[in-house]
Amino acid sequence: MRKVMALFVVLMVIFVSGCIEKGTVDQTSPGGTKTPSPGLVNQSPEDVNASEAELEVAGGENLFAFALYSQLAKGNGNLFLSPYSVHTALAMAYEGARGQTAEEMRSVLHLPESRAVRLAGFRKLITDLNPKDGPYELKTANALWVLEEYPIRKDYVEVVRKYYLGEVRSVDFRRDPEGAASAINGWASEQTNGKIKDMVSPMALRDARLVITNAIYFKGEWVHKFDPELTKNETFFTPKGTVEVPMMHTAGVFNYTENDLIQAVELPYRGGRLSMLVLLPRARDGYRGLEKRISPNYLLSLLANLSPANVSIALPKFEFRTEYKLSGVLSAMGMGSAFSEKANFSGITDAEKLFISEVVHKAYIKVAENGTEAAAATGIIIVSTSMPVEEPKYIEFRADHPFIFVIVDKETKEVLFMGRLVNPKE
Repeated sequence: MRKVMALFVVLMVIFVSGCIEKGTVDQTSPGGTKTPSPGLVNQSPEDVNASEAELEVAGGENLFAFALYSQLAKGNGNLFLSPYSVHTALAMAYEGARGQTAEEMRSVLHLPESRAVRLAGFRKLITDLNPKDGPYELKTANALWVLEEYPIRKDYVEVVRKYYLGEVRSVDFRRDPEGAASAINGWASEQTNGKIKDMVSPMALRDARLVITNAIYFKGEWVHKFDPELTKNETFFTPKGTVEVPMMHTAGVFNYTENDLIQAVELPYRGGRLSMLVLLPRARDGYRGLEKRISPNYLLSLLANLSPANVSIALPKFEFRTEYKLSGVLSAMGMGSAFSEKANFSGITDAEKLFISEVVHKAYIKVAENGTEAAAATGIIIVSTSMPVEEPKYIEFRADHPFIFVIVDKETKEVLFMGRLVNPKE
């Protein structure tokens, strides 16, 4: 049997109208007077080093990731999100922002100031995250849903298509919100292999002018499998008591590090590019203290300090869904004008003032045994029969209380997913 991780995430940004200005503009028109794209416009995206730009975008996303996580972590219970998904969809919205709105969004999202670096970086990142063939399934998708006959700027559409690899679709939010919702929900279901279906209701779309969606789907197998015959019900300590959960077991050589506060182990996926880092507080109630410390630098330090060790791992099976409405959180983080009638998205349209009415993020994660394998062995050491054999000593990594997990692209160090497990039964 194989241990499989499945992750499904969709994010949606809804734009509605503020006050209508005089005059009309033909759909996908240049939009009258050309307003400069946000950021320094000193070179073409084709002229920058795409790999370096990708690392700069990924570094900014990590800063945003931990800031967003710290806001969401103020709540209770399990937590799971894709910072990549939120960041990418909001970056697409940023491409149409101007003035104070753009300044606030760039600061919160930690986007490169250079337009060329930003666009080249996102295109490279999105391309790299969609491998055609590989030992795991990973795909991301972006889409821009536009009100029929709405006067959206051609230069904005070009950026979405060329650098965010997004598709642009026309829907009738006004006269057929049910059909528009069905189209968006169908897209979300298709991109997540049917795991996220009800992304939006028709009621939420009646006043919409544009909707930006991002989806990311990942399904991968561990390099070191968990033997299902060793899985058994064991005690997991939650903040409110104990629950019995299926606990999986394996032992072998894993990248591992520890300090006075935590143990950390890396669980690699087949293919080598992606891995999960599990951060287990030493104290059963230590996850809150850990959440106050984690940051991009803290993560990079842990990754740098990992080294091979014999580790015996106990990890619970878990499956849960999350849904977040992020407008309040993002406003508190410093981009409030985007959600008010002070918003300036004139880079999207000149016909009327737009603002973001809501940002919705839905995610699903499942960790379970799937598939079969004829034979599997972990941590086997072959030695000469003439030599005495000493049983290797194993470090115990027993995740029987709340922990934090981060799924990282090892090449860019970008956090694709992160969450915490407080109660596997919820």
